[in-house]
Amino acid sequence: MAPVLPPTGIEPVDQYGVDGLSVCRTEDKKSLIFYPATYRPQNDPEYEDPNGSAHAWQNQEEAMEQLGWLKKIHEIIGASDPTSHPHVQRLLETQTGTGFPIVEFVDKGDLYSFLRTNPKPVVPSGKGSENPLTLKLRWALNIASALAFLHTKNIVFEGLSPNTIRLRSDLSAALVDLDAAAYKEQTGSDGMADGYRCPDWVEAPLADQAETWITPSQDIYAFGSLMYYLLVEEDPEPWKDEEDMPELEENDLDEIIRKCWVREFGSMAEVVKAVKMIVAQEGLELSGGG
Repeated sequence: MAPVLPPTGIEPVDQYGVDGLSVCRTEDKKSLIFYPATYRPQNDPEYEDPNGSAHAWQNQEEAMEQLGWLKKIHEIIGASDPTSHPHVQRLLETQTGTGFPIVEFVDKGDLYSFLRTNPKPVVPSGKGSENPLTLKLRWALNIASALAFLHTKNIVFEGLSPNTIRLRSDLSAALVDLDAAAYKEQTGSDGMADGYRCPDWVEAPLADQAETWITPSQDIYAFGSLMYYLLVEEDPEPWKDEEDMPELEENDLDEIIRKCWVREFGSMAEVVKAVKMIVAQEGLELSGGG
């Protein structure tokens, strides 16, 4: 049976989706609306009040909590200047009546799928465009600067992976699925299951034990894994002890990966600086950079 959509004339979109939620594109094709996968408007013949429904599929409680968390993360972002970042998906509004979040549509698909279908993507024009590293360094700088921005808000993205990075029409990168993000001791949704986890990741942080909280260092570790993926287009093997760390080359890019993994960077701002130094050394001009 075709899904019954929220009453705003929106169209389905297949390439987005978070467990328990459905996502549709608005009529102007510029934004997306998130809503529970089991949603039925009240005028639907199969609608039942979720509070009194005997059908488990009608229970939207977990999905609504997930949507509430997504909105809270965006509220935290918007509570202080700067209120947005060019490489973080923006909340545009909430739907009148339902309160469902409407976010900007990042139109080129996720990074993982893009690299699979475009093994030799067209590199943006400009100085250094013939360098095969140009596009990957651009993505790295986009994401590093986005993570650094979130950290200024005490938000840890937590779910970083090629699947939670989407590309815009100019091939710049943006973080999406912010329901996976964590704030202090509060974790995000199960989207973290698909992200890069550091060896000491804690599944259930405790409010009264700060040592268990999600910290920016976990994003720094994940960024190192993302850099590894960008260079070899394979995920690094999980490791706990430094001697088991995936083998790296002796060059500046791999040194960034190593320093992310062994926590020699004190902040994402330091990582951004390191990536920018490589861009400068290569003599590249990155339109849509950090």
